[in-house]
Formats: sequence, C-alpha cells, structure tokens
Amino acid sequence: MHLDIKPFSQCKVLVVDDDEIARLTLEAMLEEYFDVTTLSDSSQVLAHCAAEIPDLIVLDVNMPHISGLEVCKELKQSALLEQVPVVFVTGTYDTQSQNACWEAGASDFIGKPVAASTLIHRTQNHLENKLRLEALIKLTYKDSLTGLYNRHYLDEEVTNSLRQSMRESRPFSVLMVDIDLFKQYNDHYGHPQGDECLKQVAQVLQQSLRRPHDVAVRFGGEEFLVIMPYTDASGCEFICKQIMNNLSAANLKHDYSPFSRVTVSIGATTSNQSAEVALEKLIADADQALYDAKRAGRNRYQCLD
Repeated sequence: MHLDIKPFSQCKVLVVDDDEIARLTLEAMLEEYFDVTTLSDSSQVLAHCAAEIPDLIVLDVNMPHISGLEVCKELKQSALLEQVPVVFVTGTYDTQSQNACWEAGASDFIGKPVAASTLIHRTQNHLENKLRLEALIKLTYKDSLTGLYNRHYLDEEVTNSLRQSMRESRPFSVLMVDIDLFKQYNDHYGHPQGDECLKQVAQVLQQSLRRPHDVAVRFGGEEFLVIMPYTDASGCEFICKQIMNNLSAANLKHDYSPFSRVTVSIGATTSNQSAEVALEKLIADADQALYDAKRAGRNRYQCLD
C-alpha cells in the first residue's frame, strides 16, 4: 500500500541538551536532513511541545533541574505527545541505566560520543515508522470527503484528550457547528455542489484553528465539532468569531439564504471542572447552545451559560 508521508526535510526534530557544545554538535549533525530546533533547558520542553508538536525528540539523559528521564515520563503522560518518539543520548551504558531509559518511554538511545551516521539513520528510521503509522491512522480516522477527523476518532482519541485536561484541571471547550439551511442549498444546487460546500466549510474550520491540538471533526451530515483542549470561555468565543469571519470572507453563494451566502450557527460550551466529565455531556451542551443560536436567527454563535 502506498502511503503519502511528508519528506524528512519537513520533519521537526527537537534537540534538548544543556551542554552548548553537545547541543550545537547534535544540531550540526541533523540540520542537513531535518528541520531542527534546540533547547538548553529541560523545563521548557513541555511548553515548547504544547505550542508546536515535534516529530521526534533527541534528549540528553543527564540534565540539571529536570532529568531527561523525568521529561520523557511527562511527555508520555500527555495524550497529545505520547506518540512522539524520544531518542536518549547517554554516556552511561550499564544495564540499570538502559532499563531506566526504556521504562521512561524511550524509543531508542544512543551512546556518547555520538556517531553522526548512527544518529541520522536511527532518527530516519523512527521518523519513518511514526509517519507511516500516522498515515495509517489518517486512513482510519479521517472523513474521506472533507479530510476532517471522523466519529471514530472522536470516540477513540478525543475522550483521552478530555481526560488529560481534567487530570491537569485545565479547561476544555467544544463547538457544535451547523451549516444554515443546508437542505435548501442541496435542493437548489445539487448534491455534488453540496459536497463542495461541505469541503469549503471544513477548510474554513481548519484555517480557523491555529494550535496543533485543536481539531475539527465531521460529526454527521452538515454538522461539525471543534474540539479545543486547554481553551477557556474567552478563547472559545475568539475561535467562534474567527470561524464566522473566515466564512464571511469566503463568501460562498447561497441564493436560498436570507444572508445570500453560506453561513453557520455555532453552539459553544466550556468545562472548567477538575472532576471527570463525559464527552457526551459536553457535546449535548454544545448542541443545546447551537439550538439556541438557530432559534435566535442563525448566522451567529451562542455560548452556554
């Protein structure tokens, strides 16, 4: 089976080492083949990865403040980062140290002094395995028409992301998005054009989401969900406005709409509870807010109080 995977040159590799010479050496070895970013402080890794998820991390085991082993354990506890391969760089070869690397969740480790060819080939091998797995997951979890995630992804992966937010006592927001008067659109323009409309609205949703852990899901028909971990009510409202503004700018014609263009109504809800809350409850709350937005005249968003 042919899988469409990105080239190594577009793969983001994060190198973390507090020793400047070692860090620059690792960067020099890798930068010809990958898109490399470096950090000197292990305490910055999680924040960096939350903003931009790397494809692979090269991590020194022995660092001050937070050891590489502890950083790796924290990464593996995150639903968003647990699949990122971690390759340790270590100067200790005894069995106990090797076992500690594996138990922390490492994909591999390389001994010091690091041979460039070994580092490059092992990085390529782990990246290829990761990219192929992601491509297979895409075939399983993506809606074939819009390219958005599907209900299977919602059931399997989003629940884990919600639990992670609850464990960290962080907010979690859900939007229910519905294309206004889509039946009339389909009846007037035909189903092929209706499919094109769905794809264009899906593109607007993707363009409106900037963070890697925010995802859009085709929920069914002309309904979509937007899932936003670590997003409070103000951030949720900001994304609602982004979606409305971006769709207005797209100006998709709809002769049977009072607005003369394709519009959406959005229902929004945010959970700030540290106790576990069911994803089904958040979706039901967002659906109720969507109903209120439609009853108020469509082409608007409504946040659940």
